[in-house]
Amino acid sequence: MRVGEAVRLARFFVGLTIKERFVPNWHVRPLVAELFLTENCNLRCVSCACWRSTTQGELTTVEWEDVLRQLADARFHKVNFTGGEPLIREDAIHLMEYATRLRLRHLHLNTNGISLVPPTIERILAAGVRSFNISIDGPRELHDRIRGRVGAFDQTVDHLRNLADQRARLPLRIRLNFTLMRDNVAALPAVAELAQELKVRLYLNLATDKTFLFRDEAVAHQTQVSGAELGRAFAQLERLARRRGDYLPRYSDLHYAALRFSEPMQRSVPCAESQLKLMVHSRGEIGGCWGHDPTANVRHTPIRDVIDSVEYRTEHARLFRKDCVGCGSNYSLNLRWRPGTYLDDLLWQFGRRRMGTS
Repeated sequence: MRVGEAVRLARFFVGLTIKERFVPNWHVRPLVAELFLTENCNLRCVSCACWRSTTQGELTTVEWEDVLRQLADARFHKVNFTGGEPLIREDAIHLMEYATRLRLRHLHLNTNGISLVPPTIERILAAGVRSFNISIDGPRELHDRIRGRVGAFDQTVDHLRNLADQRARLPLRIRLNFTLMRDNVAALPAVAELAQELKVRLYLNLATDKTFLFRDEAVAHQTQVSGAELGRAFAQLERLARRRGDYLPRYSDLHYAALRFSEPMQRSVPCAESQLKLMVHSRGEIGGCWGHDPTANVRHTPIRDVIDSVEYRTEHARLFRKDCVGCGSNYSLNLRWRPGTYLDDLLWQFGRRRMGTS
């Protein structure tokens, strides 16, 4: 990491401390852009609503290029390409290449893995992407049922293995994303073991119907996770973590996730995620957060003007305090800048903490 980037990150986290403890309206500028290249998808996941309708009028290639130029001018630290499924756009890899040409150095891709055939992986790596989240929601039959496509598990795991093999020549960061929900809570320990087998970091998404792309009655059903099943799954996961903790989330992350469905807000942990990321939706809506829709549009308002507006600053001061609908998105980031969580991790190692308990 370059010195200038390290300074900007340090300034960001110092700003969060000032905002929490001294000046609630302190303006913390976002450093990461979450670009929803499309809100459409090639799977039919029970935990998602994006495939239940077709989004029209999405930004063109030229418009996305303009977004990337604005992000480069504003010195954003990282760009996340996501969806829907971003790789169903024919220009997705072109946009990654374009970001690299603009010297946006840290590029990340969220994908369901279906399209990651070897030639596509080569093009994505050549475009400069070095960070990946790939979704697996259970063992073979369960994953296929949740994802609405027979054969999805085998395709995704094969593609994930091929990508992981590239670590022999490139410094890649790969996470296996497991969306914890009603239908698959019992499969959590098995997926944890799969992550260890593949030697990729496990991350737990938490099913929600509060955020855009997930607001649907069918998705709401998946958020009703049995406390008893959750307890059994996390007890097994804890035993696994104590035997072999490599590639598993740290204790503080797992503890938060275990409590998420009974204590959805956990207000003692401010929302750093809402401060770090700027959302740009597929039709140009910009700002807001995962659970709160934006009011501006990049087709009409430059990114700098949005970030510096009174409306943006006021809203994000409120979102930082979790005066919001509550979504649990990227809780790991929210925990990483809390020094006390590292003490909790240490106490867990010595048997003084347990998952899912106060």
